[in-house]
Amino acid sequence: MLAAIAVAACTKEDTSIRGHGLSVESVPAATQARIYEAAARGSFDIDDPSLSLLLDGRLLPRDIGLASAGELPSDVRTAMRRNGAVKGTCEPPLTGVRGTVHCKADLPGYVVRFSPVFKVGGDTVEVYLYAQKYDTPASGISETLRFERAYKIVGSGDRWRAVAEGRIPKEVRGEPR
Repeated sequence: MLAAIAVAACTKEDTSIRGHGLSVESVPAATQARIYEAAARGSFDIDDPSLSLLLDGRLLPRDIGLASAGELPSDVRTAMRRNGAVKGTCEPPLTGVRGTVHCKADLPGYVVRFSPVFKVGGDTVEVYLYAQKYDTPASGISETLRFERAYKIVGSGDRWRAVAEGRIPKEVRGEPR
């Protein structure tokens, strides 16, 4: 999948990295929340009560970097929290942070951020998930960990599942190798 993204990124018509060649899919808030939950399940055991995922409501851009490309609608945020996919929200700084970010939460964990939902075809969509470890004021300092993955997600209604995963290199996030 990563090779396909890299090859596709070289064409002149569409210079985007995330969702290259794909259109943004308009789906109801409850469906969008379930699609993002399926992506989160691809990276984490979100049913584990000791795991704390917080949602960064800024959308990932299509191009290189982490600049905000808009905001998730509040009804998507609400649905994700109601479904138990996330325990709260945190919007860490996008630049100038060395080490692990800090968020107000009961437990340390990960902040997750998503791309728009891209239409692949039929009942398949593509979503990018960026995750970064966070600490709380009470937890102390932990090792920095950040990663990004692309997911092909299949389903309908409230039943969605990740069927393919691709790792996204640091350079796509604008980080040096």
